[in-house]
Amino acid sequence: MTDKHAVADLALFGGRPLFDRPRPIGQLAKPDTERFFSLMKSAFDSRRLSNNGPLVQELEARLADYHAVRHCIAYANAGLALITLIETIADGRKGSVVIPTFTYTGLPHIVRWAGLTPVFCDVAPDTHTLTATSVADALRDDTIMMLGVHQANSPCPIDELSAMCEQFGLPLLFDAVHGLGATFRGKPIGGFGIAEVFSLHATKLLNGFEGGYITTNDDELAALMRRKRNFGYSGESSIDTLGLNGKLNEVHAASALASLDKLPVVISRNHARLDAYQQAFRGIPGISWIPYPGDEATNAEFPLLKLATDWPIPRDALVSILRAEGALARAYYAPALHLQDDSRHRSLPVAEALAQCIVQMPTGEMVNTTDIARLASLVQFVSSNAAAIRAALAAHQDAK
Repeated sequence: MTDKHAVADLALFGGRPLFDRPRPIGQLAKPDTERFFSLMKSAFDSRRLSNNGPLVQELEARLADYHAVRHCIAYANAGLALITLIETIADGRKGSVVIPTFTYTGLPHIVRWAGLTPVFCDVAPDTHTLTATSVADALRDDTIMMLGVHQANSPCPIDELSAMCEQFGLPLLFDAVHGLGATFRGKPIGGFGIAEVFSLHATKLLNGFEGGYITTNDDELAALMRRKRNFGYSGESSIDTLGLNGKLNEVHAASALASLDKLPVVISRNHARLDAYQQAFRGIPGISWIPYPGDEATNAEFPLLKLATDWPIPRDALVSILRAEGALARAYYAPALHLQDDSRHRSLPVAEALAQCIVQMPTGEMVNTTDIARLASLVQFVSSNAAAIRAALAAHQDAK
């Protein structure tokens, strides 16, 4: 299957785009429509649309069961949940939080909103997560907690991070936005560290339109996080802690509940798309795929294409070509966060290298196997015509 026959056929140089409708990188899995509207009818009939309504309570109970934890506390979004959790664990102390430099660009903002300072840490070259060795280089006298990030392709090495936190007396939290459906040593992600935070955003595996939640086995922390999301109320008219409006409403809870039963299907389709990518791109020189662990449950949320260092087209140029064709690929976690920060940091070479060679490819419910085959044909064309494309890219840049 070949859609491009000459360099001029590439959309970046004026050709017709490969896709009439963009192919995104988010999941965008619709909730079960009939179930959603049935749940919303019950909410409208009860006139209870917020303030810890019955749908939120049902969602929390089901997610606690799914993650095999005692508590799930729903929030308006994952960012707000994580800010509030970090601020709560800090308990008025000022200091720094160890975070990976190879992750979502919003994470250091979250730490700063909680009143603390992010300290960036290098990651493992295979799992892209914190390691005890990399964390040891980032610890400071004012470090007050560690925030691990489970990557889509691998959870953190929880045992070694837990041991290190115990050694230094540090609380351990996890950003588990990309850990939904994954396991560590056979146990669901969600019950590790002091607490873990997940997202219900429409682009994530579990679609609540928007929203997030905290999982924990700490009874006292769970009760406090519930009060904090509701202005700090401990009773009908009494407030005993600093709070905010972080409540999830019934509309978002209904969407998440209507999506939860479909979650195994969403994950299964992700694996099928990843398999299709690996098969379709087989034989294109200099390309590999970031692996998912075979001995644990995984969600295959991201198909991550890795370019060899000598691939004939720069990674960012390939991303530009793909995006012009309507394939909304992205340079994966690039640049590394410590290079975006406004203060000087030491070199973190593993993350810096990873941030130069990985492409996050389109996936989710708006991408099918035919799309993947067409993308493979496109990338094969780019590889086979690299010299001419490099010349066209240079001319294209000069014309700007």
